[in-house]
Amino acid sequence: MKRVLSSIGVGAATVDTVFPRTELVPGETVTAEVELYGGDATQEIDGIYFDLKTRLSEGEDEERLITEFALDEEIELSPGDERTVPVDIEIPPWVPLTRGGASVWLETGLDIDWAVDPTDEDRIDIVPDAYIQALFDALEELGFALRYAELVETPYLDDRPFAQEFDFRPTDSRFTDDLDELEVTIVPRSDDLRVFVEFDTVDEVAEEYDMDFDEMEASLTFDRADAEMIRRRMKNEIKQHT
Repeated sequence: MKRVLSSIGVGAATVDTVFPRTELVPGETVTAEVELYGGDATQEIDGIYFDLKTRLSEGEDEERLITEFALDEEIELSPGDERTVPVDIEIPPWVPLTRGGASVWLETGLDIDWAVDPTDEDRIDIVPDAYIQALFDALEELGFALRYAELVETPYLDDRPFAQEFDFRPTDSRFTDDLDELEVTIVPRSDDLRVFVEFDTVDEVAEEYDMDFDEMEASLTFDRADAEMIRRRMKNEIKQHT
């Protein structure tokens, strides 16, 4: 009877992925531990699979898959057994930061024939790397405050399914008269940071008729995580587009 109940998820084996720290950076590889606990009956595990997913709370409920992979581990779990399996998890460079409304989590599942697969979800805090932090520091120094973030499609990029766009509002009087907001799409890479910036300028006529003629774009690449250098370049771009 216990084997029958385990096949439908009652008293079955459980799984929990434990990360060595709570904050991770895009592009890094981290070694986690997959902890397995036996249920009420012996079960054969044919593999362990992982889905790294994201969702934005800002008007979006759909889950998006960032990456997926599996371990071909064959393990027999008897009642009361406890096993730990180490796993190297690569965090892709395009993983969204968990700020501005985004959430990221790892879903771990056990592949068990003729049974409901036990699963586990672990939320991950994705923090900026040195390049992105320098960009944020530069924009804050210029007097811009983050409003929200969203995921945008990237048909012009072949190496990632989407990118994260951050919307900033000016709080400094130097920019509030000419600029409604900056829309900054980040494209982290191995040795630099590429950004696409949309300058939404103040245009009373365009606003009245709900037109977008006041939007201009620029592409920038930062090869150093230098907030002062980024601040100067962003300031110059803003001057040129407003």
